[in-house]
Amino acid sequence: MAQKSAEKKLEKCYKIYEQIYDNPLISYSQTAQNTGMARNTVARHVAAMEGSIMYDPVICLNPAQNYHEYVYFLMVKNPLSAYERLKALFPVISVAFGTWHLLLISDKQIDVSELEGYQECILQEIKGVTHLSKVTTLNWEESMKKMRSMLHPPEEKSFLYEEMPPILWEDWEWALYHRFKHNARIPTAPLLKELEISRKQYNKWFSSLFDVASVQAAFYPLGVTKYLAVDFLFKSDYQRQVADVLGLLPSTSLYFSAGDYLLARLFVPNGKKMRNLLIFIYDMKKKGFFIDFCSSTVISASERLIP
Repeated sequence: MAQKSAEKKLEKCYKIYEQIYDNPLISYSQTAQNTGMARNTVARHVAAMEGSIMYDPVICLNPAQNYHEYVYFLMVKNPLSAYERLKALFPVISVAFGTWHLLLISDKQIDVSELEGYQECILQEIKGVTHLSKVTTLNWEESMKKMRSMLHPPEEKSFLYEEMPPILWEDWEWALYHRFKHNARIPTAPLLKELEISRKQYNKWFSSLFDVASVQAAFYPLGVTKYLAVDFLFKSDYQRQVADVLGLLPSTSLYFSAGDYLLARLFVPNGKKMRNLLIFIYDMKKKGFFIDFCSSTVISASERLIP
């Protein structure tokens, strides 16, 4: 009985997540109408999910002629100490063990050789926009079956990097972005009052946001702390196809391009399923999805495991 109750609760949470992924600012009332739940039920489930099963939508800007981010994969001495020291300097940083220790993302180019403890830079590139996969099933076996059905040699080359025209925002628009980028659904009234920005200005800014950014929620059915987070760096001419296949996993994955490479952060519930996924990834290599790959297991990250 308890198991069935938990399954029904998860199904309700998933339906709510689907609504928020498709419409980041959807109201509780509209979500209730679309899902057949009571408004109070929706509100209660959202409150219970936040920061565990679901992360509210993040705003990820596209590269533009006047806006770039740079990603660095580094080997350092004493990785955990370096992470604790550097996370105050870099808003997006994660520490891992494997092919690299630190992943840094910065909106300015940096000379990483000057960082204390620096040993080696595995890769540094202009970063593409971060994509979060939409969870389409909650069942591991079902997702793997779908992934295997897509395991045929890719044909048309594709890269996830796309540079946009300049982002012509005024200072107040950049201020809105920096306050809402980690959660597009936080209450607006207090922030608009603090920033002295009208509701009309905010609505205009948000309505045009999708021209320059992606706004995406994340979903982890077991709770994010129950997963192994592993970063895979694929050298691939078929980045979109790699993301489309691995994006079918039953928990949110994230992707961004780094030159000829694709970073995929995958969340897997246990070691057995990780072994199964690794076998599948090697099968992808045999089919020509990528030339080679390396990986590191994420230990901690400054931004909710989502750069």
